[in-house]
Amino acid sequence: MINIPVGISDFERIRELDYYYVDKTGLIKTLLRGEMDQVTLITRPRRFGKTMAMSMLNSFLDIRKDSRELFEGLEISKETAICERWMNQYPTLFLSFKDVYGSTFENTFNFLKYIVAEVCKQHMYLLDSDDVDKICGAFFILPDILQKQGNV
Repeated sequence: MINIPVGISDFERIRELDYYYVDKTGLIKTLLRGEMDQVTLITRPRRFGKTMAMSMLNSFLDIRKDSRELFEGLEISKETAICERWMNQYPTLFLSFKDVYGSTFENTFNFLKYIVAEVCKQHMYLLDSDDVDKICGAFFILPDILQKQGNV
């Protein structure tokens, strides 16, 4: 029996719960062999896997994770040089606005602020890094300050 992940766009959940998965990890190789100083824009129609692709990239790159087991047996696992160089080596900010809804502009804007604040909280560890300058680091504590003031 095939377990189809209807409405699930979380790569880790799909792999861990053994849902049917069409291997799209070739996208990782394509992106990482390109010019990394450029912006990559991935456009597809609704329900075409954009969030799933972002979730997969997040799982592959995020320094807070150990994703070897998730990618075992997939196309990217054969690319040992790419895996050694990139897998779980970088802070990765994953933002998805797919569930942002609001009945007014103000409600929607507040929801967006909340999402950004949550991502900043998840990456507070970067404040201790010598690789993040103090001005950029201030952006990670800004949501906490705004929340205490009731602005988020």
